[in-house]
Amino acid sequence: MRKFFVLSVTALVLLAAYLWFAPQGGDTDRQADREFLPDYIAENLTLRVYDQQGYIADHLQAKRLEHFEQLGFTQFELPRYTLFNDEHQAAWEISSQQGIWFPEDKIILEQQVLLRNLLPGEFIEQVETASLQMLLPEKTLQTHERVRLSGPGFYILGIGLQADLTAQHLVLQKHLETVYANEN
Repeated sequence: MRKFFVLSVTALVLLAAYLWFAPQGGDTDRQADREFLPDYIAENLTLRVYDQQGYIADHLQAKRLEHFEQLGFTQFELPRYTLFNDEHQAAWEISSQQGIWFPEDKIILEQQVLLRNLLPGEFIEQVETASLQMLLPEKTLQTHERVRLSGPGFYILGIGLQADLTAQHLVLQKHLETVYANEN
């Protein structure tokens, strides 16, 4: 009986010591999991940014927005971003399947990125690529992916693009081919 009592007390002391000194990973794991949960979610979002004179400068629509404060970014589903020129006209519409907006006004668009020129009679009507990095408010674009530029009666294939939409200046980093439509 005495052996049983000593073994029981020893087992309880060992169990208490194990529980006392065991790492408490549950709270740490839950904290790490919380970082990957959005702080807030918005659906069917419309955001308008106005300049100092009260004119609309930027317009953003998205099917879904998820904001991650601790990770420092906002994620968009089906974003459509409209850029306005100096005459306050909608000049470019940029859309994709996914988008991430970082605090320093850097936007990364991914999956089926399409830039449409909204001004009539322009040489470049649209640009298609797989991913694109956009810097605001400079309105500069950059990609290292395959690019397709198209306009009235032609298209150009290349790899990599740098663009300044304010200056209406596009640079194709590597030209692959240009195809003109037969207008007969």
